[in-house]
Amino acid sequence: MSTTPALVINGLVSGITTPEVIDALLERYQEPITDLEKEQSSLNQQADDYRQISTDLQGLLTAAQALSGESAWNLATSSTSDSAVAVSVASPGAETGSLTFRVNQLAQASILASEDGVASEDDPVTSASSVLLATGVQALGFSSLTPGSGLGLGSLTMVVTQASEGASVRGSGALASTTGISSSDDTLTLTVGGVAHTLTIASGTYTQNQLAAAVTQAAKTAGVALTVSLTTTDALELQTTEQGSAASLGVTGGTSLASLRLSAGESGVGTDAVVTIGGARTTLTAINPGARLTLNAPDGATLSATIGSASSPTGALVAEGTAKLANVSTGNGSLAAVVAAINGSGLTATAGAVKTASGDYILEVSAQKTGVANAVSVGSAAFSGSSLGALETVVSAQTAEVTVGGTHGYTLSSSTDSFTNLLQGTTVTVVSTGQATVTVTPDATGEATKVTALVTAANKVLSDIQRYAGYTTTTKTGGPLMGDVTVDDIKQQVLSVFSTASGSSSLGDLSAAGVTLTKTGTVSFTRTSFVKAFGADSSGVRALFTQDGSFSPSSSSFTGGVSFAFAGTTTPTGTYAVSVSHSAAQATDVGTARPTGTVTAAETLTMQSGSLSAQYTTTAGETLAEVAAGLNASLASAGIAVSAAVVGTTLELKSTSYGSAASFSVSSTASGTGTTGLGGPAATSPVTFHGEDVAGSIGGVAATGNGQELTAPNGLSVQVSATGISATTDLGTLDYVAGAAQQLETVADAASNPETGSITGVISSLVQEATGLDPQISTYEQMRTAEKTVLENEFARMEQALGKLEDEGSTLSSAIDKLATT
Repeated sequence: MSTTPALVINGLVSGITTPEVIDALLERYQEPITDLEKEQSSLNQQADDYRQISTDLQGLLTAAQALSGESAWNLATSSTSDSAVAVSVASPGAETGSLTFRVNQLAQASILASEDGVASEDDPVTSASSVLLATGVQALGFSSLTPGSGLGLGSLTMVVTQASEGASVRGSGALASTTGISSSDDTLTLTVGGVAHTLTIASGTYTQNQLAAAVTQAAKTAGVALTVSLTTTDALELQTTEQGSAASLGVTGGTSLASLRLSAGESGVGTDAVVTIGGARTTLTAINPGARLTLNAPDGATLSATIGSASSPTGALVAEGTAKLANVSTGNGSLAAVVAAINGSGLTATAGAVKTASGDYILEVSAQKTGVANAVSVGSAAFSGSSLGALETVVSAQTAEVTVGGTHGYTLSSSTDSFTNLLQGTTVTVVSTGQATVTVTPDATGEATKVTALVTAANKVLSDIQRYAGYTTTTKTGGPLMGDVTVDDIKQQVLSVFSTASGSSSLGDLSAAGVTLTKTGTVSFTRTSFVKAFGADSSGVRALFTQDGSFSPSSSSFTGGVSFAFAGTTTPTGTYAVSVSHSAAQATDVGTARPTGTVTAAETLTMQSGSLSAQYTTTAGETLAEVAAGLNASLASAGIAVSAAVVGTTLELKSTSYGSAASFSVSSTASGTGTTGLGGPAATSPVTFHGEDVAGSIGGVAATGNGQELTAPNGLSVQVSATGISATTDLGTLDYVAGAAQQLETVADAASNPETGSITGVISSLVQEATGLDPQISTYEQMRTAEKTVLENEFARMEQALGKLEDEGSTLSSAIDKLATT
């Protein structure tokens, strides 16, 4: 007979409610299951309670981290004395202080428009097959560009890699504050471009600026194209208007040399401008305002460029920078086709067919960005003699300009109306001309907001600990975690920080910054008290919260040689001995001694750092100082953090940074007698130089060096700037103090760290214990299921038996009935 359980329904024969009877019989099997499930639920609920407290502590950790480090207190706020002139926004870490400036002009975008118009946008306006557009050429010094022969369609980039300079001579020192000129000392003889000239200065008594103006007037009278100015040190400087190597200037004599601080024999030669267009290079040797010069373009093509007036800050007629060019097809020559071609050029310029009051359509071309560096220009040749006429400047491109300081002040410019270089970290946007003062101060309100977040997070921790582990006197009941040592300890640690923490501050405790404990065991924060205290002593308030360390040198020779860098979350407060076995070093290449201070053989030096490369070619007879200057210019241009210097009679290359990560290589086209000796005797092959990391111990434990930074295993890090150490040396001790935020960060991390936190461990144990009940529950459930199957089968068989008896009874009764009738 099959043992498969029968379908159990209420007893059809017996009339018994079979499922209810079976359930009643199974209760003794269900009891252990129910007990275990209750235990498991309780464990999971406890884990959830701990998770909530852990989540609260993670919130406290985040709030504390926003205040524990020195850099966390770098919020700044700015204001301007006249918002109608300028407005400002200070970023975190902005330089504090005040700066007064005058706004000379605002930035403008250039707009060009045709003189005349046409009746319809479809009317022809040019017979030229293309038109040359450009943005940014004015900033390079070119007032206009015209396509020459062979220029194809497409986009090109113009780059001025070397700016032009005029020939110049400079006085040996500052002019006297007042100088008298008479007929006995009023002449200055010069050669300009090889031609002799005599300048006669008008008699009189002059200030420094007046004397420079008098020399300027004397040059004009003599017909000499000179620019006369004062240097930042008030020395007189003469420079030819013509720029490039064709320009020359020499001082030959005169009776005013002593007054002007000039010497006969001084001379100078101008500097060429180097221009590349699409890779095609042109060297400009004779550059004058208004001159038309030919520039090379790709595939043998040329452009004609007109030189403007020197408007760059350096006075260069051709200034370094980049411009964009596009030679676009004019299509069928209609106004609509020209507009479409300009708009599709890819340059930051927009063209439109503008309907005038007379009903005609003119061509208007606008730069999309402000500033001379973004000014738009259109080759005039395409519209020469056309119905549009010449394109005129409606609005000139203009950079925003501000002047800081008085007579010896300086002027700054920006392509937009925003300046980021007036005060570091503050963006100043000019609104109109006039004078304004920008003031940047520490942002007490912003820091108060972060302290508010800290106090709120701490109160959330304390509130939930009270909820889950505290005792409520009104209901005389305790929380589910009441008596838990771990949670109680966390509560006491948090309260202790707010009641005792003072960090390295001289202000005492947190109450000085408006943070106090209440009688009910919560933390209170008075924002106005904090703002007042921060305004009076921002560093003292900051020290209440942050980590800090002070170094006590073992001898005066190590004063300033070690400074606190940072501490880890788990770093204990205390005093740590700092010992160094060797100090950090820069990567250094020392050349060969040159007793005469000059090199007698030429070489080309190549310096590489990572993917960056720089070259400099020396010449025989060049001094080591001149070589160093040339190397530094090349290295700076390439962005390589290495500098050259003359040390005694040798030339040295040295990385800016310290440590093993600082490295560079040097190679030379020559080696041996007369060269710099950089790169070593086998300099023709690259030789690599590396720095060294500092090595030593902190608190008697070996620490890890990274550049000048020495870090202990507990997270305490110091900056070791002491140099020349090659043997184990006791430098002194560092006293590390953790402020309130740092202490709270330590408490929160110790409890809620996802890997090592004390509460994390409790949660893990509870989850493990709850999960461990699953096999027991499963076993009892299997026993209950098996017993239920047995009972169901037994009741099914009983019903079958009763049914059979009932059938037999019916049969017997029927038989008796039949006998009775016969």
